[in-house]
Amino acid sequence: MVSAQTGFFRIRFRADPVELVLFRGGLNRWLQGLDWPAADRQDAVLAINEACDNSVRQAGLYDGRGEVEVVARLVVGVDDRRIVATVRDEGPPPTGVAADGGMWLTMVNACMDRVQVRRSGGGTCVTMTSRPVPLQTVDA
Repeated sequence: MVSAQTGFFRIRFRADPVELVLFRGGLNRWLQGLDWPAADRQDAVLAINEACDNSVRQAGLYDGRGEVEVVARLVVGVDDRRIVATVRDEGPPPTGVAADGGMWLTMVNACMDRVQVRRSGGGTCVTMTSRPVPLQTVDA
C-alpha cells in the first residue's frame, strides 16, 4: 500500500534479493510524491534499502521463505517533516560480526538522524528517522 496523499508506505516481500529492486522503485516514487528533496530522498532510499538488504540476508537464511516488511510514514512538525521507517524480518538474530551491525548499520546511521535496532528470536526490527526537511510549499 502506497499513498503520498496520506503519507503512508507499506510493503511486504519475500526475502529475495530480486525483490529489493521493486521495493526501491516503489519507495523512491512514494518519496517523490511527497516532494522529498532529492539528496534527502537518496539518503532515505539508501538507508532503508540497506536495512532491507540485511533483512533479506537474515530472513532468507532462516528457511528460505522469510519475508521482510517495510512501513514508513510521514511525520509533519511545526517547522519541518521527517520520515519514520521500520524494517522487520522474521530471521534468526545475527551472530558474530553481524550481531554488532556491520557495514550496513554504519551506512544507515550515516544517512538517517536516528536509528534503533531491536532483535529477538522472532526477527529484527530497525526503526529509522530521517533528518528533517522543509515543509512542503503550496503554490498560490
